[in-house]
Amino acid sequence: MRQALAAGAFALLLAGSTFGMAQANQQMTHKNTSTSVAAAKSVDSPDVAQWTARLIVSSQSHAAKSGEIRSFAGGVLARTSKIAAQLTRSALRFLGVPYVFGGTTSSGFDCSGYVQHVFAMLGIAVPRTADAQYDAGHKIVGPMRPGDLVFFQTYEPGPSHVGIYLGNGKFVHASSHGVMISSLSQSYWAQRYIGAKRMIAQR
Repeated sequence: MRQALAAGAFALLLAGSTFGMAQANQQMTHKNTSTSVAAAKSVDSPDVAQWTARLIVSSQSHAAKSGEIRSFAGGVLARTSKIAAQLTRSALRFLGVPYVFGGTTSSGFDCSGYVQHVFAMLGIAVPRTADAQYDAGHKIVGPMRPGDLVFFQTYEPGPSHVGIYLGNGKFVHASSHGVMISSLSQSYWAQRYIGAKRMIAQR
């Protein structure tokens, strides 16, 4: 009887130790992930490749139980006001940067390169060109929100220019005059506006 009780106590002790180690490992993994995201946000002007290598990941409840993590490379994230604020702050950081055809860095942007760069700073991968960004975006139900993408038909049929919506009818974009803020109501943009898409999904 004593031997049976001792064996049971040892089994409980071993199970508790294993559970404690699993919890510690989970806490360490969470801490490392948080540290890596915080470190990424501290860099002011990263290249797109550097940021998209650190894509934000989200774990679903069933996936978490099995220890699987899914990476949302298409920018499918929970939309929160905090992320929208971070996105618009990052976008406004580059005001005045000159226009460079094919540019994707802070030394010079074209319109879609600018959008790609700003989203990449938050770990959100978006396609390289305006038309591909339009195709990748989600249809917006309800009013536009800061961080949505606005598209225009300019030099060729279909979406050929893109900007980031700031709210109150304003958007920021890499124009031929450099990164600047414009209004959707300005005649040039109003006549060429073809719609908006959302790259950050809503739960």
